[in-house]
Amino acid sequence: MRNPLPFGRENSIHELMTPDLQFAFQIVAAHKRTVNGQWSYPEHHHTMFELNMVLDGEQTMFAGSSSFLQHAGDILFIPPSVKHRSEGSAGKEAMTYFCLHFDIDDLTLRRSLMSMQTTLLPTGNPSSAGIRNTLERLIHSLQYAQTGLQRDKLAFLSDTFLMLSALTNWTVDEGSGELQGKEASENEVSLAVTIERELRSASVSEHLPEERIGIEKMAARLGYSPAYCKRVFQRVYGMSPRQYLTGLIIRQAKLLLINSELTVEDIAYQLGYHDVSQFSKQFKRWMNLSPTAFRKLTK
Repeated sequence: MRNPLPFGRENSIHELMTPDLQFAFQIVAAHKRTVNGQWSYPEHHHTMFELNMVLDGEQTMFAGSSSFLQHAGDILFIPPSVKHRSEGSAGKEAMTYFCLHFDIDDLTLRRSLMSMQTTLLPTGNPSSAGIRNTLERLIHSLQYAQTGLQRDKLAFLSDTFLMLSALTNWTVDEGSGELQGKEASENEVSLAVTIERELRSASVSEHLPEERIGIEKMAARLGYSPAYCKRVFQRVYGMSPRQYLTGLIIRQAKLLLINSELTVEDIAYQLGYHDVSQFSKQFKRWMNLSPTAFRKLTK
């Protein structure tokens, strides 16, 4: 009789196995900028997290209904969708700052970061020392933007992983895991988790990606209105269900393209596209690169 157990597990007495990890961490438009005393930045908001550190001088930032005075070394953490603006230096003097926009689609870490709200991390705060150190390393490795050398790019990539670690440690040390000020109940968090599981299952489907969301059918099956499901998911995770599903599909497409044994046509069909040209157009809309061009970059 054939052993039904996977190889290596026969005669095992005890085993611990971690869950598979697969997530995307993005850094977008990181920049160091020196401005004069007349500089200001108008109110805006975006779908990404922001870390804004003053390097020299001071800055007055308004985020939500609060104002924050940042001195050299102070960092302001701003979650997605929070309206914010900068009045620059109160003394109308020159100022230098470093701004980092980032995103993470791992929902455990994302929910923890959402719980932090807008937070000022002053110089000398031991819990934020890791974030400050990695920001300083990233500033140093910005030379990659000028040199384009592979060595400098790898250094920037290494510092990016250090930033991910620092952010995770910060939420572990300081975060409660509760959505402060957002009043998300246990039932709402449970609903958001259920929606996430449904979306993950929907990311592997024979249907076109734009047809997979099915939030109306999903909401009806769960006993809620579509609008309520969208609102709860956005509140808990800081992104819409559609944004999350699109991120899963993009990640899956990139991983498949790395496999040179698969043709672009094979990948298109695996992702639910019945027309390879439709997949190519959508991928280029996502990545500003064709699938073939992206594949060449991975060789």
